[in-house]
Amino acid sequence: MARVRNLKEILVRLKGLSQLMVDLGYAALIEDDFELAQEAIRVKAEIRELSYELRKEALLVARYTKDSRHDIPQIASLLQIGVAIKEMSDGVDDLLEVVIRNVGVHPIIRMAYTRKELRTMRFVVEEGSLLDGKKLEEVEIDLKTGFRVVAIRRKEEWILDPHGKTRIKGGDVLIVEGRDISIRKMQEHVKGPKEKAQEKNSK
Repeated sequence: MARVRNLKEILVRLKGLSQLMVDLGYAALIEDDFELAQEAIRVKAEIRELSYELRKEALLVARYTKDSRHDIPQIASLLQIGVAIKEMSDGVDDLLEVVIRNVGVHPIIRMAYTRKELRTMRFVVEEGSLLDGKKLEEVEIDLKTGFRVVAIRRKEEWILDPHGKTRIKGGDVLIVEGRDISIRKMQEHVKGPKEKAQEKNSK
């Protein structure tokens, strides 16, 4: 989990993680993708830890405020944020259960999805691939197609809304959004030499 130092940082990170969790939950359902569901579960784990830190910080504020009676409404609002995030997390659980239990996605959902231009996908960057060691701004995928890297998971740490100077490393998990043409290009960009050689030999 990324280190956060104060209440403001906790709230900002919770906002970003909550949005990512919901996006991953819907994407896992629409794509019927078990690995996307697992990424959503990983995000939920960090949200759970940060929610605990939020409650702890709120109680510390109450304890060290001289006249905490006047601050009770503000402190209560902080605690309410934690409750709201818990409810969001429970809602995403319902989406993920469909994927994890492998009950199948209803055809109506697939019909609705075919009209959606942008897809959310997960890619693992192989060592020695075209992306390994590159900055995001150096990725040769046309941004006009709507392509963007939503988040990067590096081991157990999430990098939210990465900027152009963010350097990609082998082993990174990229959560990307884009149209089919961008997704196909990304599939080639993340492949390492070993995987490419195997594909060549299999032809």
